[in-house]
Amino acid sequence: MVHIAICDDNIIDVENIEKRIKNIQQYYNEKIMTYIYYSGETFCDAIYEKCPFDIVIMDIEMEGMNGIDAAKKLRSNDDNDFVLLIYLSNHDNYLLELFDVQPYGFIQKPIDANVFYNKLRKAVDKTIRYKSSGKRLVLPVTQKGRELLVPFDDIIYLESRIRVIYLFTSVKVIRYYGKLNNEELKLSAGTFVRTHQSYLVNLKYIKVIYSDMLILIDGTEIPISNNKRQLVKETYLKYRRNYFE
Repeated sequence: MVHIAICDDNIIDVENIEKRIKNIQQYYNEKIMTYIYYSGETFCDAIYEKCPFDIVIMDIEMEGMNGIDAAKKLRSNDDNDFVLLIYLSNHDNYLLELFDVQPYGFIQKPIDANVFYNKLRKAVDKTIRYKSSGKRLVLPVTQKGRELLVPFDDIIYLESRIRVIYLFTSVKVIRYYGKLNNEELKLSAGTFVRTHQSYLVNLKYIKVIYSDMLILIDGTEIPISNNKRQLVKETYLKYRRNYFE
């Protein structure tokens, strides 16, 4: 069963979204259940202990608690890291604010039916795959004889310095022996890009790309080698297209 929450204070939008969700049920054996919340506050009440939803479709501009603050409450519990969050908005000027809450996608209002359909199908497919496999997308790291499992979403970038890899997350740096080529094979090609012989970067944390370097949302500057410029540009543009589709 796939559980989808809709949080939007516009009744007409909610009805249209619910109708479109019901329309895709014919393509799945899994039962799709929808849950309606007309405010950020009522949504937060529903996830007080743990989020029971697989996918959350959230409007940003709502009276009272907005969608960004509601999502921060969602992400404050690590157990909710794998809930797919799809944002709706009349404006696209929230992108930098959204990085902290790890959205799966963004759909601009008024909602285009095809865009919504494609994004929702991808989210449902991903949820079903995740539930079927029972596995989290994690990078296994061996450090001092013990294995750590680092979720892909937590990794900002990896840097290699003379056979030692430094894995940077938002809260810590993990140092271990290894080869960046091997780590690259373990990570999703659609989520990470090799910018340089010594750097492997998570696309979701990129803020700006220049010809010779990129800047991450925390201000870190990562070099781009000459032979990687085209690859970085094409990979990032494809990632952004998938984000907005």
